[in-house]
Amino acid sequence: TNKSTAELKKHLKIKFDNEIGLDYGGVAREWFFLLSNEIFSPQYSLFEINQNYTIQIFPHSSINENHLTYFKFVGRLLALAIFHAKLIDGYFIPAFYKALLDRPVTLGDLEAVDPDYYKSLKWMVENDITDILDLTFSVELSKFGELEQIELKSGGKDLLVTNENK
Repeated sequence: TNKSTAELKKHLKIKFDNEIGLDYGGVAREWFFLLSNEIFSPQYSLFEINQNYTIQIFPHSSINENHLTYFKFVGRLLALAIFHAKLIDGYFIPAFYKALLDRPVTLGDLEAVDPDYYKSLKWMVENDITDILDLTFSVELSKFGELEQIELKSGGKDLLVTNENK
């Protein structure tokens, strides 16, 4: 909506249709819980829950043609929840919080998303990979059943990862 910042900071009053009740915090708490539970549902292709039960943005969220509008709505909802000290139904990956706080994301943040992949990358960083791994600066991702090669840097599919450039 086009509400001003001052209007959004006013006391939050939530009322469910066909329900009688005064909102002393419980109704608003339930509203944030129910709405966040719905937003994080996989049916909207916006978020996914990883193996650590934390929420991350679904990499292929663009399949939903309105995904940017929905993300804007989610951002406003999260801001309201923070401002009004209400909990949401879920925990984001550390990198998400770092992005909100404009802090750099590190390799260590990957551990919360995929511990095995993190361990593999950490091993590569800490050990000599000469004649052990045959990797390039590209990745193959499965996008709805089709493999897509993505270069991690310009010309990456033809650039071998070495001990010097890892």
